[in-house]
Amino acid sequence: MFRMVKSLMWIGSHVSIAKGFCAAVEASVAMGANTFQFFTRNPRGGNAKALDLADIAKGRAIMAKKGFGPLVAHAPYTYNLCSVKPEVVSFTMTHLEEDFSRLRVMGVDRVVLHPGMHGGQGTETGIRLISEKLNRLLPLAEEAGVKILLEGMAGAGSEVGSRFEELAAIIQGCGTHPCLGVCIDSCHMTGAGYDLRHWSAVQEAIEAVIGWDKVGALHLNDTLHGLGSRKDRHARLGEGYLGYEGIMEMLEDIKDQPLPVILETPNTEAGYAMEIQWVLSNIDHKVQEEG
Repeated sequence: MFRMVKSLMWIGSHVSIAKGFCAAVEASVAMGANTFQFFTRNPRGGNAKALDLADIAKGRAIMAKKGFGPLVAHAPYTYNLCSVKPEVVSFTMTHLEEDFSRLRVMGVDRVVLHPGMHGGQGTETGIRLISEKLNRLLPLAEEAGVKILLEGMAGAGSEVGSRFEELAAIIQGCGTHPCLGVCIDSCHMTGAGYDLRHWSAVQEAIEAVIGWDKVGALHLNDTLHGLGSRKDRHARLGEGYLGYEGIMEMLEDIKDQPLPVILETPNTEAGYAMEIQWVLSNIDHKVQEEG
């Protein structure tokens, strides 16, 4: 008979903070989560709602009581550091700087950012432009205590960052700044051609090309499309190409790492609660078997 061993994994889902920071914390607690992700502002951009310091303090108090891990902020999809339109780049720079200040107040130390779409300029030019803009932003992020996590993409259209080598090139272009890392997404990696059903090989590639120490968050999603599809269509866990076995291949290896794991599956709060319970139950079961 095995002794129950609870996983130390930080796991949660993407939630809305439209009703306030504390409401997002409470919703996550109800799901059985101990972290969550939220948009820094409307995902299509625009003005951000004024912060309520009392609401934030109340939410942080609940987090401390419940043993939450680090939270993950996600920048709007409209941000693009390598856009062919100067006004889009200016918009991105201005709003990211404001986001850093807001996250400092909220006590959130990492923000996921889509690298950008080069719009026909070419991947090499996109990488150069992104690095140039990040070199201006990173001192501001460091001052705010925020780490920028470039999200690996599926490779649709002119997306930059679908290959580990592209993410590494951006990081190298910023002198491997300590406030610059990556977020890996199981759906995106599959679309980009990385076979998570052979996770050990994928992890070795991340370590060799980027460095595992640069990974600051994981987006946990199944995918509607197959390996190398270059499509970004999330599916609920076990209901897509990866299946439960593919998901567990990865989770068994990272379960004890201090890495926020965020569900972005097309789901309700009740659905997220079920997925969180499935992940934790299967990891605990595996730990008991190994014990």
